[in-house]
Amino acid sequence: MKGLPEILKNSKVRVLTHILFWIVVLIYYTYFFGHQQGFYSLTFKFVILLMPITIGTTYFFNYYLIPRYLFRNKIKLFILFSVYTLIFSFWITSLIFLPTISLIGPGPDMFDKSLIDLYFVIVGLYSVSLLAILIKLLKYWYEQQNSAIQLLKEKTEAELAMLKGQINPHFLFNTLNNIYSLALKKSDLTADAVVKLSEMLDYLLYECNATMVDVKKEVKLIQNYIYLQKIRYGGRLDIHFKAENIIDQRIPPMIILPFIENSFKHGAGNQSNKVWIKINMRAKSGYLEFSIVNSKSSQKKAERKSARGGIGLENVKKRLGLLYQNEYSLEIEDLSDTFSVELSIPTGTMK
Repeated sequence: MKGLPEILKNSKVRVLTHILFWIVVLIYYTYFFGHQQGFYSLTFKFVILLMPITIGTTYFFNYYLIPRYLFRNKIKLFILFSVYTLIFSFWITSLIFLPTISLIGPGPDMFDKSLIDLYFVIVGLYSVSLLAILIKLLKYWYEQQNSAIQLLKEKTEAELAMLKGQINPHFLFNTLNNIYSLALKKSDLTADAVVKLSEMLDYLLYECNATMVDVKKEVKLIQNYIYLQKIRYGGRLDIHFKAENIIDQRIPPMIILPFIENSFKHGAGNQSNKVWIKINMRAKSGYLEFSIVNSKSSQKKAERKSARGGIGLENVKKRLGLLYQNEYSLEIEDLSDTFSVELSIPTGTMK
């Protein structure tokens, strides 16, 4: 919320801007009506007397008719009152036009004949009013556009925060279950698993709040996750992970891991025999290309529908849409014995 000093400062700037605008208009009118004959002194007096009509009409439109009727979509009333206002303004101008000419000069011959043409005067006077009204409308449109963009940005950020908040607890829940299983078996690998989990928690707590993170850090997170899963599944898991050309690229945090988590959940998690998973990441031409393929047991179609779902996978799809709109590609293929994902996202930039 703005403080009183800031409001007063903005008000002073606004008043000075308006004063400067009308001073420029006064100079413009003086030159516009008097440049042909060069009677600038007399023209200046003439303009001084008629300008209040222009100023009054302009402010009446900008601060009453437009906000009260046009901006509230009361178009018919706006047109009606606009016509009344212009008729009244024209009438006032015509009433003071000829008396003004006779009072400020020795005769009409002293003025440029264009100055004596009432219609020409009206067009000249109200061209500035029209300009000021257009400025008002453009300013309003610009503010509405900015407001809409800001609201969209805030909505997107809120949705992303909500989705990330759903991903992290889900991921941690599964990982803690894995370590719990090791502890029940009194495995010597429990300590190593806790160390890997602590590294992952450090990343989730202190890195994932950023809009973009180094791909190298995401690779490290994936490696830790795979290590924990190897401990869980032992010799029956055959997994290959390859990352190529990863240098200084940046992507949104936790955008890749849900696909890997889903692969374990619906691949190794649903099979009792030997399973395999192949994961590839490669940075190329401003994009990060990611692919993962896992084996899966043959199931009835109705039982395999969940392979496309799950909190993590559905949320990452939503995040991709919010972050990249149409600038990414995602292909998911669910076959009888394999499940594969191919993802391509821009690196270093985000909508």
